[in-house]
Amino acid sequence: MLLKFGEARQIPRLIPRSSLAQVLTAFLLLGATALLLYASENPRHKGTKLEGYTTAVQPDSITVFDKKGQELKILTDKDYTSIVGLGAEVTVWYTNQGGVYRLEDVEYPNEGFFLPADQIRANIKRIIILPKSEGVENTAGLFTAISKYLQDNAGWFVAPPELAEEIASQAKTSPSSLDAIDPKTGQVDMQRFLEAQGSLVMKIAAETRVDAVLEIKVEKVKADVHGSVASWDDVTEVVGGKGTRALSKLTLIGGRGWVYAATVDMDLWNRSGRLLWKKRRGLAALGFQVGMGSNYRERPLTEVYADGEAMEKWLATTLGALVPPVTPAQVSPELTKQLEKAMKAGEEK
Repeated sequence: MLLKFGEARQIPRLIPRSSLAQVLTAFLLLGATALLLYASENPRHKGTKLEGYTTAVQPDSITVFDKKGQELKILTDKDYTSIVGLGAEVTVWYTNQGGVYRLEDVEYPNEGFFLPADQIRANIKRIIILPKSEGVENTAGLFTAISKYLQDNAGWFVAPPELAEEIASQAKTSPSSLDAIDPKTGQVDMQRFLEAQGSLVMKIAAETRVDAVLEIKVEKVKADVHGSVASWDDVTEVVGGKGTRALSKLTLIGGRGWVYAATVDMDLWNRSGRLLWKKRRGLAALGFQVGMGSNYRERPLTEVYADGEAMEKWLATTLGALVPPVTPAQVSPELTKQLEKAMKAGEEK
């Protein structure tokens, strides 16, 4: 018999309610068992697990000092310098590939060893820059630009970096991960290591009477070049085309697929030797392509400083987290009433 539209018909139940419940329960149990078996046969991590503290964090590696007093350098495919702090307690999984340790995964605290920016700003009024340079010339202009930016935008007083350089030249400190071992107990004490690591900045802060020391190191690194675009340490820059207009002697500043570049690595320490903030970011390529080949001409940092707009953009992007956010100006209730009254009078006319 055909059913008419809108006519209801009850379909007979083929499986009793109790039997249906038993079937569903058995199905769920079998599914859960299968998932457990799959998870046991296919674990999330296949590498070796290691728990410890970071004693060094580089763009291509993490060095972990485990709780048994052993130190291991593990190569990474990602740059963790801005998110994993020195002395952070981490759990890593790594593989051994022909004697080279490579990172599979890492777990670390959300905030690492750093403080929120608002807490940093609340406790800092005076700082001093500790400048360092590795293979890069004309870096004084960068330190001057950073000092001015922090004075104008963060409202900090920045002491002359020459004072920090003089104190550092007289100090003789070489902290080692062995400083993390308590000689009495033989156990790892990261506070001991961090105190040794921050002893120099503590000395500088005490003698110059500042709240914090901003350690700035300018490094010479190799940047990959593809299609006349260099990329390194979170930046990209065109190194061909208009950049070849300057006529200067060719130097060994680049080759096929790479060019030297300057990277700025910054650590902000408080006067107690605690690392508050860390940033690593590329500054500028140190060479421009000449023609279509792999020849480069030298590009001094003085050219970079001459481009004021680009320099201001780099400073804001790199140091912006240390600057108080801009809040819109508050309008008083009385002024608001006057403005509304004036607007209403204008509409009536």
